[in-house]
Amino acid sequence: MSPQRPNILIVDEDEDALITLEHVLETEGYRTATAWSGKEALTLSDETNFDLMLINEHVSDFELNWLVRELQKKQPRAMRLVMSGQRQKNSNAANAQSKVCKWEHGEVKAQVRSRLASA
Repeated sequence: MSPQRPNILIVDEDEDALITLEHVLETEGYRTATAWSGKEALTLSDETNFDLMLINEHVSDFELNWLVRELQKKQPRAMRLVMSGQRQKNSNAANAQSKVCKWEHGEVKAQVRSRLASA
């Protein structure tokens, strides 16, 4: 029997980013679900268990820190990774570890692998 594939929630209002990240991660063997808003992410987190949540830093319906806390309450074991639309320049080490550029697909895959391996 093969182990269950990790389940990842992608939260972003950008359709291109959602479609692209969904394809990139499914090609790597992960199961994905997508949410266009924080509200949809909260609803999906009530319906499905996720191993990791990729959350865009700009979600217009909720403040990012509040959304991350609420998702953590609903699924405390799920890892969370915040995405930015820009590559982080001159960021401190803590910020660099907690945020990934959604357009740097190699880095997204590496961060996802690393976080899931440490879970």
